[in-house]
Amino acid sequence: MIKNILFGVDGSPGGEIAGDYAIHLALRLDARLEAVHIVDSRMLEFPLVAPQAGVITWSPGAVNGLQQALRARGETLLKETAARAEKAGIHLVTAIEFGHPAQVLADIQSRTELVVLGRQGEHSKTAPDITGSTMERFIRRADRPCLVTPAAFKPIGKILVGVDGSPSAGHALREAIGLANALKVPLVILSVAETEGDLVRAQQTNLEAHSIARAHNCAAAAITAVGAPATRVMEQAAAAACDLIVLGSHGHGWIYDHLIGSVAAHVVSSGQMPVLLVR
Repeated sequence: MIKNILFGVDGSPGGEIAGDYAIHLALRLDARLEAVHIVDSRMLEFPLVAPQAGVITWSPGAVNGLQQALRARGETLLKETAARAEKAGIHLVTAIEFGHPAQVLADIQSRTELVVLGRQGEHSKTAPDITGSTMERFIRRADRPCLVTPAAFKPIGKILVGVDGSPSAGHALREAIGLANALKVPLVILSVAETEGDLVRAQQTNLEAHSIARAHNCAAAAITAVGAPATRVMEQAAAAACDLIVLGSHGHGWIYDHLIGSVAAHVVSSGQMPVLLVR
């Protein structure tokens, strides 16, 4: 069961929703909660452009001043987040890191069991329809489960997990079973056959997954669907009134072929509900 949760704080609306989910899960799982603010070092690397003299570099004084200002902003955001967590009844550990956000998250993920990130970050106002690049880049490097949160918070009352028989989907299934049992919520197990010819295999995969869930005393329903995987995942999650989708991030079949591609991009970028990606 998850006992350590880490989430990013950047002052964006998406980051606030990620914090809501992190606090919600930490309270229900009795987990340690850490908030991290990452000062993007790329903001200190770009040169200044002079209209007549061409490109010039930052002066040391200007770099130090900007770095101090960015740190001060991060400290303020973390204090506000800690106060919000304390009001909810949970102690929050905070940290400031410097570097490229996706790389920093990849480097520090070893100190947690779950990373929670907003679907869109601090640049969402200027590009509201683009999924956050930090989130996408981190997912490619993540070896810890990563929860990508939507545009609005909703308590988790039912979970859907997609299975395809791959090792990664098996890890996602076990994560979903453990989370469903810990939260005391029902689980829906979904297998998708892209064609009628794949239906028997999908049904067998679903049956095996359901047997694992029952062996762990998990209240689970089994569903098999035929069609475009991304569409079926969203349709079935909505039809079953699920509040969280769990997928394996590396596998075979539809999850492997399309994750961080058409299926995952569609499911994650839809922003309709949180998606937990498990390697």
